[in-house]
Amino acid sequence: MMSKKILIVEDDPNLREVLRIFLEKSGFEVISSSDAYGGIQLAHKERPDLAILDIAMPAGGGISVLRKLKQSTHTKNIPVIITTGTASKEDEQEALRLGIKEYIRKPYSPEDLLDKINKIF
Repeated sequence: MMSKKILIVEDDPNLREVLRIFLEKSGFEVISSSDAYGGIQLAHKERPDLAILDIAMPAGGGISVLRKLKQSTHTKNIPVIITTGTASKEDEQEALRLGIKEYIRKPYSPEDLLDKINKIF
């Protein structure tokens, strides 16, 4: 059975690496980007089974990535988990309107994230 591929779009290099290692040890294939533009490119190229997007990032935040993913026929069905430490109510409502599967506030434990991922798969 092929492992599920997860895209992480997170500008914090330490958190991105911790998540990559944790998710790979949990049996997932992980691809990642440090910014919105790279995340969108990877989503189109790699077609992940799930995307984890940070809301606050340089070069457009997670909401802009989410919007672009939902606009494309190639990526609109990728389930999305949004992570944030600073999201406004407006961002949260917009993310929900755009159809995210889960919303998780920082700080969170990798185990909490894994629980949310397992709910989706």
